[in-house]
Amino acid sequence: MKKTIAFIMALIFAISLCGCASDIDSGADVTSEPTPPVESAQPSDSAVMPTDDMALPEKPAERLGFSGGNIGAFGLICGGEDGYIYYRSEADWRIWRALPDGSEKMKICDRVADHINVLDGWIYFVSHSDGNAIFRVRTDGTDEARLVEGYCGNLYAAESGIYFDIRDENNVAQIYHVQLDGSELTKLIPDSYIAYYYGGRIYTRGATQFDFGVYDVVTDEYSLLAQTYVHNVSVDDSGIYYWAVDKSEFHVIDADGNDTVVLKGGDYFNYTDGNLYYVGYGENANGLCHVVNRLNIATGEIVTLYEELNEFFDAHGELLGVTFEQMNIGDYDPDIFEDTPYGKALKGGGNFFNEAVGYVYVVGEHLFMRAGLRESMLQTGELDCTVRLDGGLVIWDY
Repeated sequence: MKKTIAFIMALIFAISLCGCASDIDSGADVTSEPTPPVESAQPSDSAVMPTDDMALPEKPAERLGFSGGNIGAFGLICGGEDGYIYYRSEADWRIWRALPDGSEKMKICDRVADHINVLDGWIYFVSHSDGNAIFRVRTDGTDEARLVEGYCGNLYAAESGIYFDIRDENNVAQIYHVQLDGSELTKLIPDSYIAYYYGGRIYTRGATQFDFGVYDVVTDEYSLLAQTYVHNVSVDDSGIYYWAVDKSEFHVIDADGNDTVVLKGGDYFNYTDGNLYYVGYGENANGLCHVVNRLNIATGEIVTLYEELNEFFDAHGELLGVTFEQMNIGDYDPDIFEDTPYGKALKGGGNFFNEAVGYVYVVGEHLFMRAGLRESMLQTGELDCTVRLDGGLVIWDY
């Protein structure tokens, strides 16, 4: 199931880097400007800010099968209580597990999965190979079972059960809950996607309009937080973090209801444990490039975790000496490329490639990223890979 990232990616690079989501097309601007100290965002007249009874819970009283914004980044990597990393492998898109150093790799099941949660020895996930039904399987690969039928998504497993949405016959999302064994299917919220679950509260985004709200599972009360197009939501004791897609801003709402802009621009956001991981723009000797950054919310400090190569290379990883800027303006040796009915190709045949980075996944002290990298092609012969970013770039899976 390998994908080929060819030269068209370079043209897309010059326009924007869009965080992909199954039901959105963000068109985001990745030109990022951190704003420490942060500035307060003024809510629109139609937005309803949180009131005192919507204060954030002090601490979740239950165990969660996910952490930070990993599920909002499609949940392709998840840590287990047993010290293993559970992930969708680039090799076959099935669920595997391995230790953080990449050893002891083992295939768990043969279903194409995302929204992976791990809780109390079980893996809960959405299976694309089964019409987006929800499954669970033990962490040793046994006792696999189908829990919920239908086109499911945005799965959050917690001690109190599984929270998720299902598309109805009109392709409109409805939010549901089931017990961890798949029993007692209950519709909770109509016409909404689930954006996050934390502390007995479901954070929602409207299926038909730009409403971002919170629903209390115990009191059955709903409150509107903002009216804007949101994605990459994450909640902890310090606040409600979200990407306002249509404004190209990343926000936080604190316990007092203050809505503050954390970052302007950027894409592929994952807020986890006080840090915001995102893709922005940088520049090196070859010109504009994408960078993967970590922004400490409290201090405003930005650390660049990876700088994307902005030069094309062939199927052997050999550099072609052509940058994105040169490609866009046509300033390169005409003997390198030729036009075909499908676009440009190397003269004499063959594809050429550029690097592409994506979401950072946080598993405890470890950072993982799915990407297409030249270094992976040089080491493994494969462009697509999962890398570990803590302590330097390591090709972890391919």
